[in-house]
Amino acid sequence: MSLPDHGANPKIFTKALGVAYKEGSIDFSVNTNPLGMSNYANLTQSDLKEAISAYPEPHAEHLTEALAKHLKVDKSRLLAGNGAAELIFHLAHLYQGKKVLLIEPAFSEYRDACEANGCEMESIVLEDPWKIDLRQLEGRLDEVDLMFLCAPNNPTGTTYEIEEIREILNLAAQHNTMVVIDEAFYDFQESKQTIIEEIQQCNHLIILRSMTKMYGIAGVRLGYMVASPSIIQQIRNLQPPWSVNGLAQRIGLNLLQDSSFINETAVYIKKERLRMKTELRKMDFCVSDSVVNFYLLSEKDKRDLRPLMIFLIEHKIIPRHTYSFNGLNGRYLRLAVKTKDENTILLSVLKKWRDQSC
Repeated sequence: MSLPDHGANPKIFTKALGVAYKEGSIDFSVNTNPLGMSNYANLTQSDLKEAISAYPEPHAEHLTEALAKHLKVDKSRLLAGNGAAELIFHLAHLYQGKKVLLIEPAFSEYRDACEANGCEMESIVLEDPWKIDLRQLEGRLDEVDLMFLCAPNNPTGTTYEIEEIREILNLAAQHNTMVVIDEAFYDFQESKQTIIEEIQQCNHLIILRSMTKMYGIAGVRLGYMVASPSIIQQIRNLQPPWSVNGLAQRIGLNLLQDSSFINETAVYIKKERLRMKTELRKMDFCVSDSVVNFYLLSEKDKRDLRPLMIFLIEHKIIPRHTYSFNGLNGRYLRLAVKTKDENTILLSVLKKWRDQSC
């Protein structure tokens, strides 16, 4: 049985690995908000009843308008979806049979969606510390129709400077390549770095975002796309009506009123991530220079971490394996930034690992 391509399902993961799941395990493979769900996601009994019993708007018109106003873009440039994953699959369908370039390691849905739609796949696999060589990129853009870039990156947690992304967009424009920037984790950055201001003048730019991770509503499934009106209309033509369900639409509207939750989360994440990095490096682990709510852990010699992965599971810690990420190949573990108490438990288990290895 192959290992799952996603985190957040620890019982499925441990079963595939052939290791017993222990009740009370802490799931460090899930990368949603460690502070929990925004209070604005709670619906009153009457709102909940209406959201469940009534047909939702076919294309989430009110949510689209509210998101556009919140982002200061025209509503013709925005499309809500049943999570960002739905929009990735629609994009792959729009470019079916075309040449697609992935900057990897990256979120597995890009490749899965494109391969399912018969795309011709190209890949640039970056090595630690995962920096893009613009000269190498320029040499690979010939005849590439679509390129995916995850920024901040999942699984490394690292990101690129805005000027780097602008240079990438300029190169892509010269080759008539559409660029998808996946900003699913942008709001976990204290800086809130984003390329969205370029959307007005870059018709070859598509931005994907998720609302499920920051607001702790992964089960609701809600994301959106910002792009040129032409791309938005083409994707909308592929999207079935009622793609965004009534609960997601109602909760999404509420969440846009929560002005403090994102900033509070980002401040906490930065403080706790830096604490973890300091403590882990004291134990002689390598830690990626993440800017978000997860990071990669590795040994200096980049050995396969399966033994450590199993040790963690046996001690009630569920990591995210990296065998499914091109360029990582099991030599890293992805770990979420959790609550302070949970992170401290992880540190104690890793210290046990170090102590027994000495």
